[in-house]
Amino acid sequence: MKIKKITAVFTSAVFLCIFRNFPVSAIKEQINDTEYTIEDVRLLQDFLLAKPISTNLEGKHYELNNDGRLDVFDLCLMKQRILQDNQQNEIFVSTTDELKTALLNAKAGDTIILAPGEYESGDFGVKASLFHSDSDGTSSQPITIKSADPDNPAILKGTETQNGIVLYITGDYWKISNIICCNAQKGIILDNSNYSVISSVEVYNTGQEGIHLRDGSSCCQIVGAKVHDTGLAGSYGEAIYIGSAKSTSGYIHECDNNIVKGCVLGPNVSDESVDIKEYTTGNIIEECIMYGKGMTATDSFIDIKGNETIVRGNTCYSQDNTVITDAFQLHCQIEGWGINNIIYDNTVYFANETEYLVRTWNGTSCTVYQNTRNPVSSEYMYRAYNGSTITIK
Repeated sequence: MKIKKITAVFTSAVFLCIFRNFPVSAIKEQINDTEYTIEDVRLLQDFLLAKPISTNLEGKHYELNNDGRLDVFDLCLMKQRILQDNQQNEIFVSTTDELKTALLNAKAGDTIILAPGEYESGDFGVKASLFHSDSDGTSSQPITIKSADPDNPAILKGTETQNGIVLYITGDYWKISNIICCNAQKGIILDNSNYSVISSVEVYNTGQEGIHLRDGSSCCQIVGAKVHDTGLAGSYGEAIYIGSAKSTSGYIHECDNNIVKGCVLGPNVSDESVDIKEYTTGNIIEECIMYGKGMTATDSFIDIKGNETIVRGNTCYSQDNTVITDAFQLHCQIEGWGINNIIYDNTVYFANETEYLVRTWNGTSCTVYQNTRNPVSSEYMYRAYNGSTITIK
């Protein structure tokens, strides 16, 4: 963003216009979340100068000072908003204490940049977390934590796989990228975090799950993550876990509209590659690669207990693991949950000819199409038990 251009545009408008009437009552409540660019400044200037414009301003949220008209004061406020939205504060850290302080004091728009090296902690904070922040970013000013060198990512680690959460975020609008989390009970947990993105991270050597979206975390994305060697110290070891079981108290169970895309899950993930719990809706698992070697505590790559889940474009390799009996399973833990799911365009490589690509239990439903099973077997593609429905398109 070149502020000089914005200043020039603004100055021209100051001397050449006062105001133009414009209907604004319907849009006042929406302006606080609107992001503006230099093109918006130019458009508003042309409107105030009575020049022909190609865009109808009725759908634009340009009346910023709530005086019932568009004028130069709105242009001034728009310029100020652009300046504020583009303020970024880069915090460079190279020690464990510096990282903890940066997370504790993080504000919207901050970028925490980690020097290469190990950031090890055995001191537990909130919910036994090693590194934690409860700060909120915004849609235009997310909080970012990333490595200075993506080819030599920083390593956040604990001292044992029996205890601790490596990175625990409880705020909205975070971007977590190009870091490694390892050597603790859990890798990365988002609690009550919305619109956050976890990208290009690696999580391994965890006693339980690798990455967990929990406590109402919705509209988040996990993109290009590598998760392996999980479940080393307990009965839970999912690579990616969305939501919480019905028996779990103290959490908001609805974790909706999350996307898991382009991840590599496994090998040596003891439980499911992805576990999608009851009470969740609209989650998407797509274009991931899943490896079955080392899977011991479950018998499927993905377990679906939520509604309207989409599983598409994934490739699963059993790696001759005979513990795996199905690629994708649907279970009903609560009446009305485990329904209206869609599974398509997936490719699965099994160890034998008797595993099912999709198996559904009583109370569940899904639609399937264009899935590929290797070795080929039309008899062992889909199985729906009594009280469940598989619709083949």
